[in-house]
Amino acid sequence: MSRFTYAVAGAVLLAACGGPGSDAPTNASIDDFCAAKSWFVAEGTDLFFASGLPSDGELVELTHEWASELARVGTPDNMSADARAGFEKLIDRLEDMEPGDVEERGFNWEDGEWEDDEEKSFARYVTNTCP
Repeated sequence: MSRFTYAVAGAVLLAACGGPGSDAPTNASIDDFCAAKSWFVAEGTDLFFASGLPSDGELVELTHEWASELARVGTPDNMSADARAGFEKLIDRLEDMEPGDVEERGFNWEDGEWEDDEEKSFARYVTNTCP
């Protein structure tokens, strides 16, 4: 599996502090939510595997676009408050990404801040809800 794929997989599970995601809708269909969750992988595959792996700047730009897509779609109404808070933190972290946060095409999220109960709850929700 490529480093890009690991970065994409890791990005789905990692998060940070709430903000712009708090305005995201709370009535998304599960299908739309899961499609938004997978948007990064689909767009990354289309954009970069055809022309080679992205630069750090391109990866960060794609990450910012993914944050916008997640915020546009929002979350289903059956998501717990903790999972929703983890979702909001993920959007913040994605929006705050800069090229210096990328190491060898993987995100440098070794600070451990994404490992609280809210982020774990969001990761469990995604794992149990989306194929």
